[in-house]
Amino acid sequence: MSDQLSIKEARYQGMVLIKSWLDSVKKADVIIANYLGVDALPEIGGFIFQNDIYCAALSPGHYMMFADNELLCSEILNLFSADIASVVDISHSRCGIRLKGKYSDCLLNKGIAVNLHDDALPEMSVVQSSIHSIGVILFKMSHDDYLVFCYSSYKTRFYEWVIDSAKEYGYALK
Repeated sequence: MSDQLSIKEARYQGMVLIKSWLDSVKKADVIIANYLGVDALPEIGGFIFQNDIYCAALSPGHYMMFADNELLCSEILNLFSADIASVVDISHSRCGIRLKGKYSDCLLNKGIAVNLHDDALPEMSVVQSSIHSIGVILFKMSHDDYLVFCYSSYKTRFYEWVIDSAKEYGYALK
């Protein structure tokens, strides 16, 4: 059964949070859309993958972007003046796990109070919640494929919970 569940560490060289001021949300959205080369940004609770960059809309004017680009933060910082948005480098403060396979949603539902069924949470959705009392940002890439980020300081505790919870589905750490 272990082939029914894949657990891998997910690392990205660049990760940023962008929070625009209330009176600058539209300006910030235009700047980000132009940077990504898209006509529109994702709706709140969704994300896009464009030009090798993930961009998630967490709340109005609040975005998380990540990529395998160590210059991502400096590129984003150069786009904004302080009167439009705050840009925070979170590259070293977040750790990720990629869960794939038939039992990925079952494993996650042991700890998260979110309906992961495709009708309730479609592909390309993002949710902020908690798993085992650990704050997470969960990306549903596709059916049975999830990317979950937690704070680095909770990495060990979160990874232990995932591995322990996966045993029920035949997963054994190799």
